[in-house]
Amino acid sequence: MPTTDQCTPLLNYEINSFIPSDRHCCIGYYLGSRGHVNTVPSSSGRAAELLARESGVVPGFIGFGSTVTSELGYVPAVHGVEEIDSLVDADFRLVLRKMSKRDTVTKLKAIQEFGTMCQERDAEEVKGVLPYWPRIYCKISVDHDRRVREATQQAFEQLVLKVRRSLAPSLKGLMGHWLMAQCDTYVPAASAACLAFTAAFPPNKQTEALSFCRDEILNVLQDTLLKETADTLSDPKSVPEEERETKFIRMLTSSLLGVKKLLHLLPDSDRNLLEDRLTQLISSAKFWKYSKHKTPQVRGALSEVVSALCQYTPGLVHKEAARASAAVLLSIDDTDPVVLPPLWEAVLHVVTTIPDCWTHVNARKGFLPKLWALLRAGGGGMAKALHPNLMPLVSRLPAEVTQPALDFYTTFFTSLIQGLSAERALTSPTESAAIVTAVVECMRFSVMQHTEEGEEQRKIQQMLISQQLLPLLESAVGNPSLQNGPLFLLVTEMLISWEKRAGLHGGDGSQEGADVYQTLLGDFWEGIGLLLVGFVDTEEADPKALEGVATLLQVSSGRGKKGFSISKMFEVHSLRKKSVKICLSEPGDADRNGAERGGRDEPPEGEPQQMRLVGSLESERLEAVVCQLAQLCLVYVNEKQSERHLVFLSLLLRSFHTPRVFAVKGEEQSLPVVDLKNMAMRFLLERVVAWLSEEGRSQNDHLVDMIFSSLHCCSPQETPRILNHITMMNLPWGILLHVIQKSCRDWLKGSVLGERLFGLAEELCNTGRGHATLTSNENTHSWTLISLVLSQQHNNEPLIGEVYLEKILEKLHATLSETKAQADQGGMEPLICFICDVASTFYSSVTDCLLLASAEELLLTAFQITAQDHSNTHLSVSVLSKLRAVCVAGVQALMQHSGDQFQESGFLCSAAVWVKRQLLTASLDASDKVFYVFVQRADARRLCLWAGARQTACENVSGLGSPWVQLFVCENASLIVELSRFFAAPPATAADTLPAELTAEWTDFFIEGIYSLLLHLPVKITDAFTEPDDPLFPLAVLRSVGVALTYIPVPQLLKNSLPANLIADQKTNLPAPLQTLLNTLCPLLLFKARPLQITVYLLLEKVMGQLPECDGEGESSKTEEDAEEPSLSPPESLMAVLSACEDLCESVLAGVQVGEFAVVQPLSVEYSCFLGYLLSWKLLLSFFKASPSQLRVQYSLYLKRSHSLHKLLIHLFKMMPENPAYPGQGADTKDTKTFFTESLSLAVDSEYSLRRLPHLACGVYYSAVQDLPAMVRLWWNSQEKRVSTAVERFSTRHVSPVLSAQEISSVHASTQTFDSMTVKARSAAREVIATYSVDDIFIELVIQLPQNHPLGSITVESGRRVGVAVQQWRNWMLQLSTYLTHQNGSIMEGLALWKNNVDKRFEGVEDCMICFSVIHGSNYSLPKKACRTCKKKFHSACLYKWFTSSNKSTCPLCRETFF
Repeated sequence: MPTTDQCTPLLNYEINSFIPSDRHCCIGYYLGSRGHVNTVPSSSGRAAELLARESGVVPGFIGFGSTVTSELGYVPAVHGVEEIDSLVDADFRLVLRKMSKRDTVTKLKAIQEFGTMCQERDAEEVKGVLPYWPRIYCKISVDHDRRVREATQQAFEQLVLKVRRSLAPSLKGLMGHWLMAQCDTYVPAASAACLAFTAAFPPNKQTEALSFCRDEILNVLQDTLLKETADTLSDPKSVPEEERETKFIRMLTSSLLGVKKLLHLLPDSDRNLLEDRLTQLISSAKFWKYSKHKTPQVRGALSEVVSALCQYTPGLVHKEAARASAAVLLSIDDTDPVVLPPLWEAVLHVVTTIPDCWTHVNARKGFLPKLWALLRAGGGGMAKALHPNLMPLVSRLPAEVTQPALDFYTTFFTSLIQGLSAERALTSPTESAAIVTAVVECMRFSVMQHTEEGEEQRKIQQMLISQQLLPLLESAVGNPSLQNGPLFLLVTEMLISWEKRAGLHGGDGSQEGADVYQTLLGDFWEGIGLLLVGFVDTEEADPKALEGVATLLQVSSGRGKKGFSISKMFEVHSLRKKSVKICLSEPGDADRNGAERGGRDEPPEGEPQQMRLVGSLESERLEAVVCQLAQLCLVYVNEKQSERHLVFLSLLLRSFHTPRVFAVKGEEQSLPVVDLKNMAMRFLLERVVAWLSEEGRSQNDHLVDMIFSSLHCCSPQETPRILNHITMMNLPWGILLHVIQKSCRDWLKGSVLGERLFGLAEELCNTGRGHATLTSNENTHSWTLISLVLSQQHNNEPLIGEVYLEKILEKLHATLSETKAQADQGGMEPLICFICDVASTFYSSVTDCLLLASAEELLLTAFQITAQDHSNTHLSVSVLSKLRAVCVAGVQALMQHSGDQFQESGFLCSAAVWVKRQLLTASLDASDKVFYVFVQRADARRLCLWAGARQTACENVSGLGSPWVQLFVCENASLIVELSRFFAAPPATAADTLPAELTAEWTDFFIEGIYSLLLHLPVKITDAFTEPDDPLFPLAVLRSVGVALTYIPVPQLLKNSLPANLIADQKTNLPAPLQTLLNTLCPLLLFKARPLQITVYLLLEKVMGQLPECDGEGESSKTEEDAEEPSLSPPESLMAVLSACEDLCESVLAGVQVGEFAVVQPLSVEYSCFLGYLLSWKLLLSFFKASPSQLRVQYSLYLKRSHSLHKLLIHLFKMMPENPAYPGQGADTKDTKTFFTESLSLAVDSEYSLRRLPHLACGVYYSAVQDLPAMVRLWWNSQEKRVSTAVERFSTRHVSPVLSAQEISSVHASTQTFDSMTVKARSAAREVIATYSVDDIFIELVIQLPQNHPLGSITVESGRRVGVAVQQWRNWMLQLSTYLTHQNGSIMEGLALWKNNVDKRFEGVEDCMICFSVIHGSNYSLPKKACRTCKKKFHSACLYKWFTSSNKSTCPLCRETFF
């Protein structure tokens, strides 16, 4: 049996279904029409109304509200049907009924529509819903489907925004479930509920609203937690068990979180008033059982409630201390990610709020073993959430739990540090960092708690240092993940705090515990010194360990920056970056730190950084450790030539460049004695320079670092002298490169470095001309050095002196000019490559680089080499690409220059003169984008020069067999594309930089000449090259020219200059140029060259919209004489292509059934045929869409008689894939993309793909059902059962939703307006409502799209009507249904026809007495054939059907002979 809730909507429907629109005559109407039947109530609603009228008392029937009870019914019969109707709008009634449906989709769409209606309707109409909303909301807000819950809250927000304060009477019935909804486990639904709550109450009123409803809220929450079960919340007979259980768990979680939220938001006074109710809740055993619930969400929510109870009602928690302590403290081994964070928050609240909690829990047996296991496991992968709670927990543990203290802290820290070995901690830096932070924090706290004198305290201190801290540092030194974490920084901060407490930072050392801290520091430095020496004092020292030692010392020094990776420094490789940058410093900054001076104290990009310390360690002990390690390094370097110790020494000196460290001496050896008081300079000249001079050294970065570490202790006057000395030492160029990258500006501008670099450039160029190898590592460093000094700038000034910069560029230009003059340039490729790399970097990096004459000459030479004939030079493709890159970079730099680019001696003029000369001698090779940039900024005279060269290439296609000619034409076509784009949307600065008349000349002169030549080219190519599979076939030319032709203006296509191509006996109304265009291009749709097929399609698509205008009114003038309905052929040249393709397509697809997928391989003849066939149909459908209604009827009749569309649809359902999903989508994509939702980009230069033809087939089918729905529907109805079922299944699933949404959105977005008629749409219901009103006449029609639209018929339902007879009303509904069913167009077009028909009726035009319509349903003609006897007029088409079907020639009305 259905429940009351399920019956009530049905009863409401029955009640309202018997209420006529004219309420004042409802009784008389039904008595008159139904007689005695109406005296018996047909529903409980009408029975209730009858009893109310007779007795004046409204009984409280089940399922109806009454005045006695305060509960709100769904549709109560409290005031009779009339009053309910006056409160609730008919549309709202319909939506409310749909909300109670069981189907999720129906319910979801109804909720969405309800929200839209609340937003659009007047407030008074919306307020009528309020008495029925609480019960509906309480049901659907806890629906199983999360989309329904989210939509419910969104609709509720719209309701709240509309009714505002009128919501108050319904608030108590809503608030309980509203608060639960704000705690929904589905975050979007919870957020939507919170937004609705905020919309209803401003922040200062929210507490007041909750206080007003506090009892009702707690009733709902308490009932859910203590009384409800999965079977009481959902019907076991209709809801699956899994769904019931899921809903129950979700409501439990929401209710627990709702209790927490309520406690948080209520003021203290209201919480006190609820104390009895809350006591009843937490005293229930069922409440505490949730701590062991199988679902993590419930356990986590209970922990949050316990935390809130401890925080806001500690007195209640004290009463349940035993249960609360056991539920929380004995659950700490729960590591579920949902449970652990709130659980540990509850742990801290319990141990704080319940001081005697340990009396209810056995800490040694129940709590601590679980804690040790949890710490050893690294928090079970939840250290980030768990470990920040450890120090607060330890601070709250009483002595009875921690005794004996030594054992407790030993076990605690051992377990804690052991957690670093857990799998999750080893792979996650955040987990490791959380554990390390907890270790150090707890260690600092433990030390502070044990600073008293005594043997026990001393043992704890020694244990913390020797057994915990030092072993942790030892493991971190050899572990990169711990090195990069916060350990070293935290330990340093701890040591600084100990030093402050020991009085080593300005204090007197008399504060309490100072001696203890001094002892601790002594133990630490003694231990750490021995530890670090152990890592360094071995010949086979581990580079990672040395890196860790350096990192620890750097962080301890207060620099807080991590240095370079030592392991990387030992790699033998070439220079890591070709493009290097340089950080400059002032010459007087020698006393500043390394970060200011050379920038190399900064870590490399991507390396982790430590934060800078607040304060620093006392330096004496730290320096002593550093000096000890430095001395060890010198011993191993001098005795064992250990490179790894030398690298480690450089790392030490980068952070500790103090005289004490530089004064360290290793074993005595024979070194040049330098009598200097500056120990840093002495170290540099005695040791570092000697190491740099050693032969066979592969890595020098660390030695260069030592140079600048030493220079930190030198004066500004000494620095340039030392650097000049190093420059003249004839060191490898790689060393000088590293030195330049770090040096100060004054030294870089000096003559010593400038002359040295110019000499290097001469040496490199001379070596390259001698065909010597240029690929060695040293030469690579040399060219990188030249590129660096040319391309890098400081404050827009060259890095080196400008005179040396000019000399280097002149040398490069001279060398490149010599290579240009040589007959065989292939042997000089390495030299040309190096020069190109240097020049490209220079042009792209340096501002106003072309102000230098040598730079402009170098660019011109590169351009000439690029454009010359390479048949004899033997330059490879890679070298040519580098030369082109130089030209592009140089010309782009020229365009950015603010000066006059067109001066006679400049690059553009020189290049134009050279191009003209080369064109006349026909020795110019095809260039690339340089032409575009060149022409873009040149004047009209240079454009004419280029246009002449292009015309010569286009007029003679016989030479296209040459690859060079093809390349030239392709580049010219690319240039046309760029120019078309440029002039179509010129940049903002074009008006200032271009000649004033250039744009006008391009539009008025060049466009016509360019596209006239290009339009002939595809035709000439296909005439000259008939076989597309020929290796010499110029496919690339067709592709490039096709892309250019897509920019041709439509007027030029309409008035083209193609040779006349008119066919005898061809019926056409088109002008000769347009017919010639179709006759010439349409056959090319079948040519086996995809770029040509796409090009022809794009060209014809431009003119399809112009063709129907030429047919005027078509064959309508013949209607008066011809008996049969006239038909009109679409363009015959296009229909000829379709006819040629149909037979081949049918033969290829003969073995494929409808619904199967035929794969057509690209590059095959079949592929070209299918592509041409589908493109032709796309053109035909575009032509059809652009036609007016009268012509569309005649065109569609022609397609019907020729069966062309029927054949197309059969072919399409063999070419469309069963699953037209768009490729490349993830599994979690919210809205699945298909071939019907994503349009296919038909680009000329796109690549072949197996999915393009199926995608195109889907696009053609979508256009067919959109533009020819009536014909597609007619075809579908004529198919056999198997075919029609397959077609309907595919269309309903993939096409109908998209098409219906598009139809509805087109109504929304339509700008078409009607006099006396309004049209609106309902997206969720797929409905369109048309309202027609004239004088006292009011008509409302509801148009419903079917699920399988457009295959199924569109239904027209009756809405409200006033002043229209029933028969006339039915006729008009039938007419609209006929228009929508039989017209090939959109809903708006059908409504426009129907309105025109109704208007004609009101204007006095009589209906045709055969079809009872003014306007004919298919050809849209008016009744014109009049009977001479009765004078009634008929449509010609209707008369023809009458005569042929009745086999008579009499008037249908008066039966007299019709003349």
